[in-house]
Amino acid sequence: MSTAVETPRELVERLFHGLPARDAEAFVALLAPDAVFEIPFVIPGFPNRFEGREEIRAHLDRWWSPQRMSGVVVHGIHPTIHETTEPGLFLVENDVDLTRPGMGRARVRTSVNVVQVRDGQVVLFRDYMDTNRIAAMVQQMREM
Repeated sequence: MSTAVETPRELVERLFHGLPARDAEAFVALLAPDAVFEIPFVIPGFPNRFEGREEIRAHLDRWWSPQRMSGVVVHGIHPTIHETTEPGLFLVENDVDLTRPGMGRARVRTSVNVVQVRDGQVVLFRDYMDTNRIAAMVQQMREM
């Protein structure tokens, strides 16, 4: 049995490596009860801030729903994690290997995230996603 304590960086790595499963429950299990999830450059019509595990879980359940993500296969997420001078604060660049209906397979930079870890839990997840690309992809999938 290992008694090793997970470092903040290891927690962030685990968080991102679990994203391809689109499991909202697993994602929020790594968050503090009062965590904040922000999307500064929001897609029109979507909220840009969620507070607490329940709000975040509900948002991810909607966002990752089979209807919204129909036919999208995420083969892997490849995060580049940058540590900052502030303990527990990370900048994460995400390349996602995915296949989209009618568009084929590609590896694209989808977002840059600011992640703050405190006391072994994520307290802030700020998602600077490429909302124009995502909105266009959603629109293309609706037209198929």
